[in-house]
Amino acid sequence: MKERKLRAELVAAGARLARLGLVRGNEGNFSARLDQTSFLLSPRGRFKGALQAWELVRAPLAGPLPPEASSEGLLHQTILASHDQVGAVLHAHPPAVLRLLRLGRRLDAQVLRETSATLVPSVLEDLPPGSWELAMAAAQAVGESNALLLPRHGAVVVGAGVGETLALLEALELAASLCLVGLP
Repeated sequence: MKERKLRAELVAAGARLARLGLVRGNEGNFSARLDQTSFLLSPRGRFKGALQAWELVRAPLAGPLPPEASSEGLLHQTILASHDQVGAVLHAHPPAVLRLLRLGRRLDAQVLRETSATLVPSVLEDLPPGSWELAMAAAQAVGESNALLLPRHGAVVVGAGVGETLALLEALELAASLCLVGLP
């Protein structure tokens, strides 16, 4: 995919995440694979709902990340470098997901037919944000899951492309909302 188009998709995803309330303020981050050696990543300390395409950071799949890269850049880099089939990674702080985790409740992807067919969630340990431990645990979990629930830190969703990954994140928040209201 051409870089210009991929940048536009990521900017649109950031705007949608903000409109839906899945990221607020400067929180959240997202990335997409450019080629075999690099990826685009949201910058640190910026409101993701109003990013410009030129602000996205081009980062290597191996080696040090640029200083302007997101504070969760290592998580994105490690997942993308470990899984060739992953084309996009979105990390957000969906309120229903966070509440479900805080209450110690389980997310049941079977709550809807649509989510049972596409969503494969797993809960990770409560690891420090931006840490090597979180990046490694996430990359390992992506081998079996496409939706990683992070206690006190939100969710990381992976997919083949930006649109697919965004749809999975929205489905995850819907499933969490339904689990909170106690639907069977």
